[in-house]
Amino acid sequence: MGDYCDLRNANGDADARCEGDECPLWRLAGHVDDQTGSGSGCAVRHYQLLGDERVAEWLLSVRERLQRLERHDEGQSAR
Repeated sequence: MGDYCDLRNANGDADARCEGDECPLWRLAGHVDDQTGSGSGCAVRHYQLLGDERVAEWLLSVRERLQRLERHDEGQSAR
């Protein structure tokens, strides 16, 4: 992506790069009301969710759990 990850940056990882559509918090057109017309983008940035440190910590934990579940599901599908 080239852009920095706002969520991981807010949680102390200043060098973390945005993973784009590899991130479960990346929103896609059709899943939310996309007023920008871009079709995809970071839900954290779009909804400006990082005003509170506790919210940033919670969102990062949700993101990590979703990624673990996706990896688990992919592993089950490969069998």
